[in-house]
Amino acid sequence: MQRAWAVSLLLLISIASLFAQNPPTPSAGAPPRVLLLVYQQFLPGKSGGRQAIEIDIARAFDRLEVPVTWIELEALTGPPEALFFDPANSFEEIDKAGTALAQFYATHPELAQSQGQILEAVSSSRTVTAVRRDDLGLRANAIDLSKARYLSVRVVHVSPAQRQDFEVAEKAAQEAQSANPEAKWVVYESNAGNPEITFLMFAPMTSLKQLDQALDQVPGPVTGTPRFAGETNLYVVRPDMSHVSKEFAAGDPSFWVRRPPTP
Repeated sequence: MQRAWAVSLLLLISIASLFAQNPPTPSAGAPPRVLLLVYQQFLPGKSGGRQAIEIDIARAFDRLEVPVTWIELEALTGPPEALFFDPANSFEEIDKAGTALAQFYATHPELAQSQGQILEAVSSSRTVTAVRRDDLGLRANAIDLSKARYLSVRVVHVSPAQRQDFEVAEKAAQEAQSANPEAKWVVYESNAGNPEITFLMFAPMTSLKQLDQALDQVPGPVTGTPRFAGETNLYVVRPDMSHVSKEFAAGDPSFWVRRPPTP
């Protein structure tokens, strides 16, 4: 989450003028308007120790009520990696979070040192920003991320010449799944951090029993309008390594709220 903030903030400032409108603030568990995503892979043998430090940092952020939030996802399929899912309603909000984070580490050097230990375990890191595309998702406003235990994430790269065809295919998928009341996903278009036009589709699940349904929702062809090939991977939500707002946690406190250890 806090990896590569300096680079990502410079990217955000350069494109913030493209998204100047301020829509009504969505509910705490709704898919955010803007995402900062950080993908990290780790050196062999370092993942377990890194997770323990991540848990300690998340607990410290909870205790000190730091105004910076993230959901940590761990890959169940694809390459072993962590995906930090940082929600925001605007690029300005992400900018303010970066400032708050820098101030926090300046006043808590012990946690800055812990963060440094995590970075020593990282073998590769990539930061992506993305904006929500409501015209391409299905029932995105019905999604409550606070209830999610897993996320199916489909990533599709297209060339500029393919953009229109991709959007037509996704809208056909919307129509094909519209009769299924359980089908819902949210689509984001990356605007920084990818070498080409990239779309990311997130479908939440409350259990692995929904995996078959999620595979029906996200990938797969639609009769007459084949969907573009993409890579779909499954991630598990890790509340112990996440730091979310009190409003978000209230959506499912038994899952998100960490209890103090028994003396």
